[in-house]
Amino acid sequence: MLLSWRGGAEVIDCVERILKAGIPVMGHLGLTPQSIYKFGTYTVRAKEQEEAKILIKDALLLQNAGCFAIILEKVPAELAKKVAEELVIPVIGIGAGGGVDGQVLVLHDMLGITQEFSPRFLRRYLNLFESMKGAFENYIKDVKSKDFPNNSEQY
Repeated sequence: MLLSWRGGAEVIDCVERILKAGIPVMGHLGLTPQSIYKFGTYTVRAKEQEEAKILIKDALLLQNAGCFAIILEKVPAELAKKVAEELVIPVIGIGAGGGVDGQVLVLHDMLGITQEFSPRFLRRYLNLFESMKGAFENYIKDVKSKDFPNNSEQY
């Protein structure tokens, strides 16, 4: 499947206008969750050679436009490493392997707040879901029983 929407050539006019307005831009290629309805799936992007070439071309386009960095999300590690080697600006990975300049992990995923989302690249460092669920249940119980707010919690 060839990418039907990308974060490079298709948005370069917008990127250039934003940069012209003096707002720094970080490019985003590969899986772009904000456009999932155009893709229809969360699968790995740019697995095929033709798509990989397009991704590299888009990365160079974004760099040359003036982006200060690029995020590569859910792309093959070998491709991400190649992009990082070709660009001068930092390449940050999220599910793009260890051959890039840095890593990002969504806070809610890292802390185990979200449970229904579990891609291969996600490492949970904590499981706050159960603790938060218990806290919410206690809060609801206290509000319904009129124990919250109590006299010492009012002005």
